[in-house]
Amino acid sequence: MPEKISSAPRIDWADFAKGFAMILVVIGHVVDFNALLCTMPAAFRMPFFFVIAGFFLNLSKWGASENFRPFVTKLFKRMIIPYFIANLLWYPIWFVACHKAGLLGYSFWGWTKILPFDALTAIFIGNANGTGLVLIPLWFLPALFFAEIIFVVLWNRLNKFGAKIFVLAVVIFSCFGFNVKNFVSLWFDVDIALVALIFLLAGILIRKYNFVDRIDLKIFVGLTAIVLGAFFFNEHIDMNFRIYGNAFLFYAGGIAGSLLVMKISMLAVKVRGKFIALIEDCGRQTMLILVLHPIIANIFYEIIVRAADIPPENLFVEPTIIFFATIFGTLIPLWIAKRFGKLPVLKHFCA
Repeated sequence: MPEKISSAPRIDWADFAKGFAMILVVIGHVVDFNALLCTMPAAFRMPFFFVIAGFFLNLSKWGASENFRPFVTKLFKRMIIPYFIANLLWYPIWFVACHKAGLLGYSFWGWTKILPFDALTAIFIGNANGTGLVLIPLWFLPALFFAEIIFVVLWNRLNKFGAKIFVLAVVIFSCFGFNVKNFVSLWFDVDIALVALIFLLAGILIRKYNFVDRIDLKIFVGLTAIVLGAFFFNEHIDMNFRIYGNAFLFYAGGIAGSLLVMKISMLAVKVRGKFIALIEDCGRQTMLILVLHPIIANIFYEIIVRAADIPPENLFVEPTIIFFATIFGTLIPLWIAKRFGKLPVLKHFCA
């Protein structure tokens, strides 16, 4: 564990990696919960975003006590303000379209069944284990916000006692978050933030020791085996609902899968083309995709069911529908970002 980690030049594969992982998130939200396309990537798709956050966490700058307040302010503007803007703007639209009109009901999230009071209060307590937050994917924003803050606080307080003490504290806090779910879901996903501390630590170590560059064919195969093992022998991971399964398999699968995404992305960006550039654009607009893809997918489902008279249960298993729900859920936010990204509200979500 380094005493300091210095800033480094822009990583050219990072946008592709985030875009690739974001597409996996969209697929996971438009496909059947038990489908392979949902269950296998679940072992690493959300852990990846915590790992990549640690990868880019500049402790040499933000780890200093005098920079803590600017660090919190920066994170608050980048994560918490968008969280509240998106939820509060969507709430009245959801109330009219879903609660009153009964539209946009073809989703695993049960938008037409959520009570208005539950939906409103859930915004101000965070997605406490699915208690009513309509835009469920936004659980990630407060979770990452508190994960980074807790991580930096631990670093600031314990780094002077040595790296081993700091790492031990990260493990202890993560274990607490891992087990507290058995008793209570903490507001604003603080317990998930604690669980994610190990992923942040992994990201820092991956960058410090240049692990991605060191991955050769044998290591790649080994990492793939770890991910497959985590998939076959662990539960279907869902960090939002505090479903982690076996702790070792959860962390091993999440870190190994993140390394695979990074290495695949490093190789992919060497082949320049429109498809690669498109995925990189997705990586630069992950915030807007995160916010809009459930809305867009549900509108698409509503149109399909009403226009084609398709049974709702077929929405999440028909390959063509899944394909277009994924395409629309990623490309429409990209178009909106390009055309309207500088507008006062959208600038909080667009890169």
